[in-house]
Amino acid sequence: MNERLKERIQDYQQQLHALKSKVTRIPARLATATKRVARTFNVKADEERKFYLKDANGTIPDAARDVFLDLVAMENVPANKVTRVFKRIAGVFGVEVEGDVSRRSVGRIVKEGGNASKLQFVEALKDAKGVTLSGDGTSHKNETYESKFATVITPNKRLQFFLGLKMAINHTSETQLEGWIETAEDFFHLAYESGVVSEDDTRIFWNLVTGFHSDHAADQKKLFELMKKWKRQLDREQRGQRAVKRLTDNEYAYLVFTGAQALVQKAGGPAAWDRLSADERTRRIEAMKKHIVLDMGEDEFQKLTEEEKAEVDLFLWAGCCMHKEMNAFKGGCVGLDEFWDEHPELTPPILLPNRDNAAAITKAPGTEAAERATTRSERGAIKVASLAGAIFRHKDRKRGQQDTLRFYFDHKLGFSLAFPDTSNTRFQSHAEACTLIITHLNLFIEFLTCVQQNKGSRKLNHMELNVLKGLQDPATRLEFCAITLYHLAVSIPYMREIRGPFAKEDNILKLGTFHKRVIDHLDALIKDPSHLVGPNASSEKGSLDGLLWERPDAFYAVQKHAPDHPYLSDILVHMLKRARDTWLRFSSEFEEEGAISLLTPEQIERAFMEKTNDLNEGEFGTYRQTSRDNPTMTVAQYNARQMFKFNQTSSYLRSLSPQMRQWLRKITREQDASGASRKEKIQMAEFRQKIADERLEKQRIRKAKEAAAAEAVNRTTPILTLTELEYRSSCSLGSTGYMKVDEINLQLKWHQEHGAKGAVPRLGGNRNDKLRILQEAVEKFIEAHISEHPNVPELGEAGEEDDIPDVTVEDLDGFDSEGYDSEEDYYK
Repeated sequence: MNERLKERIQDYQQQLHALKSKVTRIPARLATATKRVARTFNVKADEERKFYLKDANGTIPDAARDVFLDLVAMENVPANKVTRVFKRIAGVFGVEVEGDVSRRSVGRIVKEGGNASKLQFVEALKDAKGVTLSGDGTSHKNETYESKFATVITPNKRLQFFLGLKMAINHTSETQLEGWIETAEDFFHLAYESGVVSEDDTRIFWNLVTGFHSDHAADQKKLFELMKKWKRQLDREQRGQRAVKRLTDNEYAYLVFTGAQALVQKAGGPAAWDRLSADERTRRIEAMKKHIVLDMGEDEFQKLTEEEKAEVDLFLWAGCCMHKEMNAFKGGCVGLDEFWDEHPELTPPILLPNRDNAAAITKAPGTEAAERATTRSERGAIKVASLAGAIFRHKDRKRGQQDTLRFYFDHKLGFSLAFPDTSNTRFQSHAEACTLIITHLNLFIEFLTCVQQNKGSRKLNHMELNVLKGLQDPATRLEFCAITLYHLAVSIPYMREIRGPFAKEDNILKLGTFHKRVIDHLDALIKDPSHLVGPNASSEKGSLDGLLWERPDAFYAVQKHAPDHPYLSDILVHMLKRARDTWLRFSSEFEEEGAISLLTPEQIERAFMEKTNDLNEGEFGTYRQTSRDNPTMTVAQYNARQMFKFNQTSSYLRSLSPQMRQWLRKITREQDASGASRKEKIQMAEFRQKIADERLEKQRIRKAKEAAAAEAVNRTTPILTLTELEYRSSCSLGSTGYMKVDEINLQLKWHQEHGAKGAVPRLGGNRNDKLRILQEAVEKFIEAHISEHPNVPELGEAGEEDDIPDVTVEDLDGFDSEGYDSEEDYYK
């Protein structure tokens, strides 16, 4: 009992000791736990202040991709510096960035943005009720580039998309159409692979196209017609395919059998058909099947009402308004030249030859070289404005007097003036230059005098001297005045409506009435030029929009010079008339009963187009500047950046699912590894090599033909006597000795090369004309022969009687005629 009690007491004592030990360790454990908690939270805080550019698998997270893409594409941060820029920005907010991203990875990220922009465009078509296209072409470093934009018209808004810049083998309309087709196929194939669309069918796109906007070049108008034909063909094809699906197998087989019979008959029968190659027969059969589909599609189209047909085939063209005004101004300047031609009694503007032409005119007057130099030299206000731009604002910023001119004007006027950029042929730059010159004419003359006196030689160079002569020439000043009035009255008000902040219309299809008003205003000024010249001149009647003059100082400067130029109204009217003719030609799409004039308000909205082609014009300038700053950048990389930026793809990209983002990374890697950019460059080189080889072959064939023709001429026995020519000419068709046209041509060519100079001016005409020319050539040959050998008797003429040998009948009997049976045989 006592032992059992002792054991229990011992157990209690051990438990009590254990409890005391635990209590003793509690403060230490609490301290340890506190340290652990503090340490844990500090680590998490440190982790929250770090940003990893790559995850554990080495993949750049989408958040980092989005930031890099925005910095490179939107803010033009160089790809090799974007990581450093990102780290500096993060450091400002106390975030440490771990890792690095290579330049190649940044380039691929940008291309992912470009692919996302393509998907964005195709997805926007789902809600579209119309799509209008615009394009233009240019050359850069001897390569042809095509720019493409599209406007997607939805029920609620209009979305503009840049579709990319593309290299082309040439600038023909057919090549441009192929470029548009390839672009659409590229976009839809990518969208189909991504799952954005269920069909890889570009007819979805072309059926929505309702308009094409471009400049007024002939190749662009032809491109519009080709696009129109292509759009109709795809529509009829689609309708035909649906109709074919509704046919029974027997009905379709009958159509194919009937078409095959027609093919065999067209080939010339069964035997001729069998002689064709298998590939040729297959090609013809496929073309026949396609023709069946198109015919059925046309039949289906004809079942529609006239209103439905108009909606299906709605496709319009409109020309850039900027080019309309530019060409009209150019036409007006042609009118200035015509004015001087029609008034020879007046002294025209002074001739402004370049240095070489001036030397030829001065040192060799009356010669052919002087005449050619005079013909090739120019005169007038536009020429002076162009030369002045090369001096006062040279395209090479290291040359010219641009800074000196600004300082001089600031000193004289209290403000600086930049001369218009005529050296780079900017829009309206020549008209603005003329306006500025006539406004400050005396100041420009004083400035050139100042430039002359500040030179060590005290002499102006030839170009500066030409400008000074032009500024001092009365006839050239007269042109300055006329151009300034046209610029103030027509050009500036017109562009205010086109580009100004208070323009009433934003759709070029609604400007038909406005262009009619331009013609009416020109008619009013032609009828009464006193609206611009004289005491009654005012902006109320003189300006196209009736608003105040944009440059009142220029207007009053012209009025100041007007008394010195009594023919100002006459030359102004001449300029207005030629400008009016050009306006009519370049605004032909707005003619009454034309396609645009018959549109409904709904169709006008479906075919919305910008008033100018500034998007494409500006894109070329952007590309030139970008390629100058980034010489090794590919066109694909440039397109990805510009499409992402212009199309505002950033928000669209962030809305994509992680699976779609992963697919974009995959497809971009495949595209990047395909070497498509290099293949495109190789294709351009191969095309040029092909053209060179073809031209060399043509040149070889031409030289061979020329050599053969020369050999034929050299082998020709020329007719050098009138007697022989008269006999040969008298021979009837089919008889011996008759001269065919080919033989006459050989005789004429012989006289061209070996006969008298200028004996055969041409080879044209009928046989009688050629014989007449040949007779003249023989006569000139005989005359030249006599003049060169005056002591030699004329061919066929006897000399002195003492020189004539005595010939008897017996001698004639012994004459050997070398086997000729008759005189006719002799002349064969």
